[in-house]
Amino acid sequence: MKGIDQKGRSSAPAPRVLVVGAGAVGQVYALHMQRGGAKVDVFVKPKYAAEAKGGYRLYRMCGKKKREQHIFEPEAVLCDPAEVAAKSYEQIWICVSTTALEAGLAEGGTIAAVLANAGEATVVPLQPGLHVPERLAEHVPPHQMVDGGIAMVAYQAPLVEGEVEEPGVAYFLPSPSPFSGPDAAGVVKLLTAGGCPAEGHANTRALMAYGSATLMPTMTALEGAGWKLAGMRKGPWAKRAARASAEAREVTEAQVGEAPPWALSLITGPTMKLATWVAPVAAPFELEVYLRYHFTKVREQTKRLMAQYIADAERLDLPHEALSELSDAVFGASD
Repeated sequence: MKGIDQKGRSSAPAPRVLVVGAGAVGQVYALHMQRGGAKVDVFVKPKYAAEAKGGYRLYRMCGKKKREQHIFEPEAVLCDPAEVAAKSYEQIWICVSTTALEAGLAEGGTIAAVLANAGEATVVPLQPGLHVPERLAEHVPPHQMVDGGIAMVAYQAPLVEGEVEEPGVAYFLPSPSPFSGPDAAGVVKLLTAGGCPAEGHANTRALMAYGSATLMPTMTALEGAGWKLAGMRKGPWAKRAARASAEAREVTEAQVGEAPPWALSLITGPTMKLATWVAPVAAPFELEVYLRYHFTKVREQTKRLMAQYIADAERLDLPHEALSELSDAVFGASD
């Protein structure tokens, strides 16, 4: 319902958004939606409620040294799924890991309970994986779903001494976040109004699936190289990563039914070695430290995704020798 301001002009009420999971990614999107005019609540576990009510400090990275400091204070902090029904949200963002999403959608799970109270809200999942829409379909009608892709780096800072003035979330927005679905335009509008680059995309799920198919083997190889970019330039790791990525993309293409972005064909052992020189110079943060920090934390998810590529390749009768060789070398031989 539109309201009338003091000058007699009509205005739409501020959209109300719920962010489920207030980790680094959730905080960044919540901050920018709030800056775009939304009333943003967060849904967290009870043990994190006090922290959420105190607000969050974030630092946007603008170059190697410059940091823009922002404070995000949620309108409300929710811990009980029953509270969601009373709020009448326009959008509900699911900002948790794939593993947490699967657990939360299980019978009696918290996320399932939140979605049961979602009403007509647009639901925005950010998890990679081609199976995610199928899992969510049991809880969210297709016309209420907007697939989202994370196009940022966000982490708990400082990673290195002197990186920020006080602890908080540091983040970098190198490219627009992609969104697909019936109300993708509304999601994009809210983010861009708040200064976060975003754009509509024909098939965000496929786009992010190809990104994961390249990233997961690469991070597996980096672990094999001792989390050292210099180690990727020595021995077999860059070549293994390039070959395994190509196999994972072939598996993805068979599943999504569309060709990968042409630029991914440029990924070879030599170009990966070149990237280990260029990327640390271009990144406005300590890239090597971040990669080790983040992908050590989500190691189990990476391992599971690698196993899934191999299982899907076997099922589809596609090559997976490089994927198996890399996975066995880093995670141990499969049964």
